[in-house]
Amino acid sequence: MSMIDIDVNKVADMLREVAATEVMPRFKNLADGDVREKNPGDFVTIADEASEKALSALLSAYLPGSIVVGEEAVAKDETVLERLKSNKPVWVIDPIDGTYNFAHGRSHFGILVSLVQSGVTQYGWVYDAPQERMAIAIKGGGATLNGVSAQMRKSAETPDQMTGMGGGAQAWHFEAVSGDVKGIVNVRSSLHDFLNLAAGDADFVVHINKVTPWDHSATVLLAEEAGAYVRLAGENIPFTPDMLRPCMLIAAADEARWKMLEDVLYARLMKAA
Repeated sequence: MSMIDIDVNKVADMLREVAATEVMPRFKNLADGDVREKNPGDFVTIADEASEKALSALLSAYLPGSIVVGEEAVAKDETVLERLKSNKPVWVIDPIDGTYNFAHGRSHFGILVSLVQSGVTQYGWVYDAPQERMAIAIKGGGATLNGVSAQMRKSAETPDQMTGMGGGAQAWHFEAVSGDVKGIVNVRSSLHDFLNLAAGDADFVVHINKVTPWDHSATVLLAEEAGAYVRLAGENIPFTPDMLRPCMLIAAADEARWKMLEDVLYARLMKAA
């Protein structure tokens, strides 16, 4: 399948623009009515909705004929997910990843965007808005973080030497494997989990409970293009951008390390979840 011709830096500038106009001015500046729960513990803010609306307009205009799947649009109408089955280019948008943090004045949040066609994530943008860190991943073309080649670290040989990023649950869920790995850091942001991996600041990522198109399309591509082996634990199959279902996802330095991590993480963390 041929790659869609995209100016990745122009799209990155769109994310920066929306962050500057719709997201950052509202950080630590939300009124009581600006935050609500879609489901228990699942927050949405006025900034999420404004960011998704602005990104949808900019990206659709940039690539005529493309369509959009946004997290907040799906929350209102699940049939929006059917667009991922289209042969048209699909922009997948997480307008604020880490909404809980954003709503509570914590700086671990940002914007995730990917471009998918025929079930393949071709491009991914991972933007840490507060720190102005931009990662760009191109299928088969590598990944960069602020313009510098991204490469995950591969020094730790066994799980007890590895420190990872854990997502999809509360920090206490990961205590079940405290004796099996060196540590697991939980910051409640898929974006930051995978940025840390691509920046060489973590040895693995484990996400429990579920995968989603908006949380994982851009981030998994970033991990893979930074050298990671990424699969669903217990199934050993790759993530695909149409997945919205319960599972566990592990990203590791290679298949051998992935298997070692699966052996110590899967049963214990699935039980804890």
